[in-house]
This record gives sequence, structure tokens and C-alpha cells, in this order.
Amino acid sequence: MTERLRIGDVAVRSGVTRDAVRFYERSGLLEETGRTTSRHRLYDPSTLERIRLVRQLQNCGLTIGDIKEVIFLREADRPVASKRLNEILRQRLEFLEERIAGMESCRSRLIDLLREVAAARSAGYNVLEDLRDVPLAPAFRFGQRGKEP
Repeated sequence: MTERLRIGDVAVRSGVTRDAVRFYERSGLLEETGRTTSRHRLYDPSTLERIRLVRQLQNCGLTIGDIKEVIFLREADRPVASKRLNEILRQRLEFLEERIAGMESCRSRLIDLLREVAAARSAGYNVLEDLRDVPLAPAFRFGQRGKEP
């Protein structure tokens, strides 16, 4: 008989919270589980590998939508799946490079501001009055569709 894991076991063994496991299930990243007669979820051990993949892809900046598509591609024709996976990864990389460029601009701006504040000594706070507005890319918001690629 195949080992079945309860949600707490899955959470501990995969290094995520129970809420994260439930979220992944609601989001379609994990397959629906069986349940005991007392309605406790029972997971297949392969769930641990799926969560590991999801976490790795999240850590690389992919969205839940991206990850759902990547998981769906597992069942697709290999050449088609590879082509689409390449598109998803390139799109995410472009987005991250834009964010990195924006963050580097912010970093430079903060360094300049620190120098100005230090040079002004006790009047350093007054430097903020002359702070010019610099357009920045909108901040990444998890879970908001249509706000980023």
C-alpha cells in the first residue's frame, strides 16, 4: 500500500506551512487529495516533489499563474511544452531584469541622498524638501493579475 501523508506531515517534510499547502491546493498547483472519513486530507508522497518544484519556481520569481502553466505543460507534447516553457521563463526574466534595473536606480538614488544628508549634517532632513520625483516601474504585487507580464 502506498504511504499517505496528512497535511501536517506534508508541511513539515516540505518546509512550508499547512496554510501554504492548502493555498497550493486551492490554486490548482496540487491535485485534489483524498480524505479520511473524518475529512482529513491525505496526500501522496509525490506531493512533496510537487511542492519542492513550486517553491523553486516561486523563488525564481515565477507567479502562481506561471507555475500552473508550467505544471500543465508536463502533460503536453514535449516540443510544444519546451517552446512554451522557454517563453514563460524569458518573459519572467525580462520582468525581473526591469525590476532589478529599477532597484539599482533606487539604490543609486539612496546612496546620493545619504551623501547629501551626511554633508548637510544637522540640517540633513531638509534635503528631503528638494528631493526630485523620479518615475519608477510599478512595484510587483503578488496575486494581482494584469499588473505585470
